[in-house]
Amino acid sequence: MLEILSDMVREQILSEVKKSGMFAVIIDTTTDLSKLEQLAFVTYNGTIQERLVALEVARDVSGRGLFNLFSNICAKYQLEWKKELIGQAYDGASTMQGEYQGLRSHIQSQNPRAVYIWCFAHILNLVVVDVCESNVDIKIFISNIQALTTFMSARKRTADFVKAQLSLYPNMRVQRMKNLSTTRWTSHDRAINVVFFKYLAVIETLENLTKSPDTSTACQAKGLYPNIASFKFIAIMILMKKIFDITTPLSNYLQSSTLDFV
Repeated sequence: MLEILSDMVREQILSEVKKSGMFAVIIDTTTDLSKLEQLAFVTYNGTIQERLVALEVARDVSGRGLFNLFSNICAKYQLEWKKELIGQAYDGASTMQGEYQGLRSHIQSQNPRAVYIWCFAHILNLVVVDVCESNVDIKIFISNIQALTTFMSARKRTADFVKAQLSLYPNMRVQRMKNLSTTRWTSHDRAINVVFFKYLAVIETLENLTKSPDTSTACQAKGLYPNIASFKFIAIMILMKKIFDITTPLSNYLQSSTLDFV
């Protein structure tokens, strides 16, 4: 049933792509599915659409291997990429955007019109990552946030955190700790905002958990408490919030379907 529904949706997507007469391709690799392919195309009324077309296992992740896989997918779905492909977007990996042996160059050797664009949001993400990782204090801060969110993810501790919020912030929406992602730094913004806006509840919860009858919980809380309650942690949290208040909206804008460089 799922395969039938999948084929029906894909058939509709491909019909729209072929009707548009032009499309761009967005390809990325993941650790679990190995390859993710999306198409961005302009419909006959000028509206830009982005659709997922294929999830495939990439047994050869070299530039040539990815090109062969891309060609096979296009042949399978009868996409005239040599005539209608006008753009390609990947990350900065050499197998993707390499000038001589990357997927980009293999495609452009047969279709020079397929302009390559390195995702601007990805570049911004790399800049933020490099800047943060170049400072020891910020690395320690991020590590403390990660340890805090992991520790507070247990159901009982989450309930304690919710209870503290209801007591200290009765007029504010209850929030839960957000997990961090090593690849998507916008997740850091969400995690930091929860701690920033519910800081007193975080401190009260940790303080209460240091007295927990469960030895493991009490020891972990005692280890976290002085780090989270320190002046340095608070100062860096304020700094990072100011940074993410700028970079997160920018990242969202760079990924917006309404973005127009013209």
